[in-house]
Amino acid sequence: MRAVFLDRDNTITRDEGYCYKVSDFDWMPGAEAALVRLHAAGIPVFIITNQGGIAKGLFTQDDMQKFNDHLCAMAAQSGGKITDIAFCPHHPDSVKAGEALCDCRKPEAGLFFALADKWGISLDQSVMIGDRESDVIAGNKAGCHSYLYDKTSALDTLVKQVIKTHFN
Repeated sequence: MRAVFLDRDNTITRDEGYCYKVSDFDWMPGAEAALVRLHAAGIPVFIITNQGGIAKGLFTQDDMQKFNDHLCAMAAQSGGKITDIAFCPHHPDSVKAGEALCDCRKPEAGLFFALADKWGISLDQSVMIGDRESDVIAGNKAGCHSYLYDKTSALDTLVKQVIKTHFN
């Protein structure tokens, strides 16, 4: 199966710094339309996100899960679909001993490999889109075609190009 992997914060949702409260939920420009377009094209969407605020003690995994559940519900309400979300709860500045180093925090590719195993995804036929260089590096390490999203433009514009280039 081919798929699109998307970063969450500042790619799908607006992030002003450790976004985990449902009340702070806000779409990035063109994100809803991009999710609808991908769903209509039959392309599964997976979110790959670093959530270092968990390791820093800023919010809990339950807080993040509530936000992610809301994100999935809002995507479905708009006519899109998020198949699964993989997250890294680690951070080099972790407040817990032994949680600083991992192979899942982007720019590492561990989350891609976990989702590929779980869902039967062909990584070399899939695409990663994110707003940071670490997203692109992680996607490349996983063997995906990777794109850096320019937050000043609508995500749907880039998604149109990705579908035309990789999924037609």
